[in-house]
Order: sequence, then structure tokens, then C-alpha cells
Amino acid sequence: MKTLTRYWAFTFATLVLCFAVLTGCGITNAKENANKVLTRHFQTISTNGFDEALAGYGNQFFQKTTKDEWSKALARLTSKLGTYQNHTITGWRAFTQAGTFGAGTTVTLQCQVNYSKHSAQETFTLFKGVTDSDYKIIAHQIDGAALLTE
Repeated sequence: MKTLTRYWAFTFATLVLCFAVLTGCGITNAKENANKVLTRHFQTISTNGFDEALAGYGNQFFQKTTKDEWSKALARLTSKLGTYQNHTITGWRAFTQAGTFGAGTTVTLQCQVNYSKHSAQETFTLFKGVTDSDYKIIAHQIDGAALLTE
């Protein structure tokens, strides 16, 4: 009986370990794929393609802000912060879920973003549904001292 219990415990532990390894790879890929969307977003913004950049945002984002309002906000931010130079991911988390946005993967990226005039801390939440081809930005928060002046 003890041998059978040990066998099942070993089998269960092996399955848990395999699942953890496979899930970890998927989560790392999720971060990399979300960062590619972010890089494309910043490249579009840096060429003043504000309306084009809106294509990277999901419908969930525009439930609270219209596309026209956000396009104008991006233009104002660029005039205040300057043109995009580079970004560094300072923190991230990713998880797979079945919830209010549907089944898929959510990735949150915290970034230090350098612009030609000032820097800012930006947090992006991106979501990719199980049938989606790419991540979409569903939340975008911008914090920086330069935003409090003028």
C-alpha cells in the first residue's frame, strides 16, 4: 500500500512540475510578445501617428475614453514630454484567466520611458484572448513630475 501511495505522490509531483515549467515558458513568452506590442506603440507615437496608435488599444480601453479624446491626450503628452527615445521594463506580471474580459492572458508592464524633454513612468495592461492574434492595450497609466507642471 505504501508503494502505491508513493507512486501516486511521485506521479502527481512530476505532473505538477511539468505543468509549472510549461506554464512558466508561456508566461515569459507573454511578456516578450506584449513588449513587442508596446515597442510598436511607442514607434507609432514617435512618428506622430496618434490615430494609428489607437489600433493597438482594445475595445475595453475605449469604454471609458473615446478614441478622439485619447488621440488628443497622446498629442498633448507628446508636446509636454517630447518625442519618445526609449523604454525599459521595470516590472511585470502575467497570468492566464477566464474572467470578465474573457479567456486569455493578461500582461502588466511597468516601464521607465524616456522622452526628449522628460521621463515618465508608464504602466500598461495588455490582454490577448484565446482567439486573438495579438495583445491589445486595455489600460494605460502615465505618471511623471513634468505632467504636474504648467
